Amino acid sequence: MVQATKLNLTELADALRNVVMAARRQSMGSAHDKSVVALLAHLTTVGPLRAGDLAEHACLDASTVSRHLRSLETDGYLVRTPDPEDGRATLLQVTKAGERVVADARQQRLAMLSNAVTDWSEEDIATLTRLTRRLAESLEGS
Repeated sequence: MVQATKLNLTELADALRNVVMAARRQSMGSAHDKSVVALLAHLTTVGPLRAGDLAEHACLDASTVSRHLRSLETDGYLVRTPDPEDGRATLLQVTKAGERVVADARQQRLAMLSNAVTDWSEEDIATLTRLTRRLAESLEGS
């Protein structure tokens, strides 16, 4: 295996930052805050969780998550239900309205990506997908 050089890694880090920043600029003006949508999407994927577990899974500070949760509850995007394993605790569950927010955000993201790769070959898209998954798996394993 070839050892990555500092220049290669710097270019990779810059390229990844550019992708993230471009995606953020494209999503400016979305109806919902990205961090709120991310929390809803995470709950939608993994199912009901306690607030502390959600913060841990999302790699966020509990106070940050707590502030977002109040907003999500007020907006009707999630509800708290009793934890069947511990009557003192509650689980967070996404409502149908919250599921629609997640679905809408996903559609916007897919439209943005579709527009960005409209002139790419299927092979290029498949290669980027494969390498992005590989990078994510490597990062998780390190």
